[in-house]
Formats: sequence, C-alpha cells, structure tokens
Amino acid sequence: MKYTLYLLTALQILSGGDIPLTFFPQFSANYFSNGSIHHFNDKGQASLATIGLGASKKEGLFSITGLFQFTSAHELAYQSTFLNPELNIEMNRGYIESQDTWFESSNLKIAYQTNTFSASFGKYNQSWGHGNSSLILSNNLPSYPQAGFSWKMSKTLTLEYLIGSLSSQIVDSSSTDLYNNLGSRNTFFSRSIAAHRFIWKPSPSFILNAMETVIFGDRTIDVHYLLPFIPFWSMQHYTGDIDNVQMCGEIIWRMKDNWDIYGSLFIDEWRPEWTFDDNNRNWFGYQLGMVGNSVLKENDELRAEYTWTDHRVYRHRFPINDSYSYNYSLGFWAGPHAEESYFSYNFPLKGMEMRSFISRVKRGELTDQMLEDQYIDIVNMRDSGETEERTVASLICKKGFVDNKVFLRVGCEWIDWQNPGFDPYSPQNNIPDLSKFSIVIGVSAITPVSFD
Repeated sequence: MKYTLYLLTALQILSGGDIPLTFFPQFSANYFSNGSIHHFNDKGQASLATIGLGASKKEGLFSITGLFQFTSAHELAYQSTFLNPELNIEMNRGYIESQDTWFESSNLKIAYQTNTFSASFGKYNQSWGHGNSSLILSNNLPSYPQAGFSWKMSKTLTLEYLIGSLSSQIVDSSSTDLYNNLGSRNTFFSRSIAAHRFIWKPSPSFILNAMETVIFGDRTIDVHYLLPFIPFWSMQHYTGDIDNVQMCGEIIWRMKDNWDIYGSLFIDEWRPEWTFDDNNRNWFGYQLGMVGNSVLKENDELRAEYTWTDHRVYRHRFPINDSYSYNYSLGFWAGPHAEESYFSYNFPLKGMEMRSFISRVKRGELTDQMLEDQYIDIVNMRDSGETEERTVASLICKKGFVDNKVFLRVGCEWIDWQNPGFDPYSPQNNIPDLSKFSIVIGVSAITPVSFD
C-alpha cells in the first residue's frame, strides 16, 4: 500500500537537523458504499481498516524510518488489487469463520546522506519516472529488501543504483519435505533485480534519464550486477544471455516555471532492422504526459498522461526472470498489453484538499501461447482476444483537524467496468459488465510521540 500520510510527516521531520526517536501511532478506516474498485459486483459495500506504528530517528548524517501496518478488509476481492494502483498485498489471509480478510506489511529504510552522496538499505519501494505511472520501476508493488546509492558525480550528472530481492511466487518443490509436517508451507525460488539510472541535466529546461534494469532468478546476489558503471545488457551476454534486461529513456522539458512535458520509451527487446516489419521485435512501452502547477489557481496541480505497453514486455522466456514481484508488475501497474488515459486536477479550497481524476484503463490477454509466439516471431494482433476496460471518475475532499493530526475524507466515484474480474492469463469470465456510483468516507489519525 501507499503510506502517504506517514511518509510526508516523517520526511518533514527528517528534513531538519538531528531529531530524537519519534514514534507515529496511526489509524485509518475507509468505507465504500458500493465497493469502489475493490470487488466485481455492482452493489455491496466494502471497507478497509488499518492500524500502524511508524518510527524515525536522525542523528548526524544517518537516519532511520520504519512502518508496520495491519489491515482488515471487508468484501475485498484479492484479484482486484492487480488492477488497483493504490493497493497491493504481500500475503492475503482469511479469518476463521468469516469472509473478511487481513494482511500486513512492514517497511524500513536506513540512510546515510551528504550533499553529493547518499546510501540506503532496508525494505522499501522507490519509483523511477516523472509520470503518475512508471514504465520501468514503480511503487505499485509490495516493498522489497534492497540496497543502493545516489551519487551526484558533477553539477549536471547523477548516478543511482540499487540491488534488491523480489518474490517470484514460483514454488520450489525441492524443499517441500522440509516444510510438510504439522501442516505445510511453500517456499519460492529467489528472484532479484539490479538497476541503475543516469540523470543528466544539460540545462535548467531539460532533464534526460537513462535507466536499465536486469531481473535474474535462482540466485539472490550475482557479482556481475554489482558493478553499477557497466551496462547490464553487455554483462548478461557475458553470463550466457539468460537474464531479463530492460531499458528506458525519459526526457523532461520544463517548458515554463510551472509546466513540465515528459515522455518515456521503454524497451524490453528490439531488433532495429525489423522495426517497420509486420514481424518485429518492437517490445516497447511508451508514456507521454504533461503536468502543471499553479495553473488555474495557486498551489493546484493539473496532469494529463497516456501510457501504453506491448503484450510482449515484462514477461520472459524463462518465467523465473519475469519483471514481477508477488505477481505485481515492477513497471506499469496495469502490466503488459495495457494502456491508460489519465487526467487529474488537485487544488486547495478553503482549507480543504480537493483531489479529482479520471482514469480509463484497458488490458488484453497474456496467454502461454502468446508468450511462445513472441519468441518465434509470431505477432499477435493487439486486443484480438478478450479485453477488460474500466473508467473511474473520482472526486475526494480531504480536511485536516486537530492541528492536522486527524483527517476526514469524503467523496464519490463513478465506475464503468467492462469484463470485471478478467484474468489475462486465463481469459474466461462470465461476470457481467457493470456501472456503479460509490460514496467514499474515510477517517485517519496520526500523532508523533518523541523520546528525547
């Protein structure tokens, strides 16, 4: 899940000098009159209630932040989280003699930071990209153990690097006997990621980002990918061309002081000489967008964005190297064979925070036959099989009370959903289309408790 409330509070505190150990007890409850996008029915309420405890401390150049959360859910369809950019689950559990479910999560980040260099390790998320969605590395998946650094090498060039451990969810049957006695549990083959990004600012108006990731399986750490300055594309050839390398380029044009125009091109695989052929290896994704601040009134934000992915991206000939963790895509939250048109407008109004957006997302099939075809250069026509389409229009008002320690959220959502509950890997679905209006009511509270 995204822990915006806690993280903003912690970051505001950590931006200053030394701080004592501070805990952040917190609570939130959200009610959706007709379920919002949390289930596939046209009627029926849904709710999420969360309790958590965060903590932070900063001393000198070192800081530590952490958060544990426990969530209880009513009428939450687990499959819906794979088409929900705001919610992800590491492990979904049910109560005894109840249809309700629960899940928990933990995050920790230990960091060292100077004016030009920072290093960190722990279990957390990060996102690379200027858009609302990211094509290569997003925070729309459960947090994962990682370590990395950011080094400002010159006034115009910065290098970022990380190596992390993902969850493949591919059962390792070799250990079945070890975890089969009084009950049984599954263990999974390891899957890892290494990534680096060069950020170049040739002028105040332009930012160019060059990003590369490699997903590798059946080993937690590979010494070949501990070298942040060497292209992973070249290094994985050295190791036998068995891993999954992906690249992404992004350009950001700061047209005015308050307007950014940005675009990204994601490349999973490419054969240049086949670019314009019907049988090609243009395994691409792309994103175009613009975002402005203080456009219609002071401190507002206006964003328009379009994201598109080919059906051949993210998945690999060897499933252990798929660009997923806990079955959530590491890149675009809707996965391969998908597209989204997104528009949002957020603005302050008489001490309240108004947030509105319209999202139209569409995705298609991802069958085993399609995976086999892409490696023998058989091109499947886009949207030729079953598809799912969903439009969400949302307006939420948020107001703080008690020195912004308690927040109230009230709003509404309209959802039009064709083929809800669609499973791209097994596209057989008899759930009827739906259109519904859902009222949203939420309350949250957080307060710092310091120990000098």
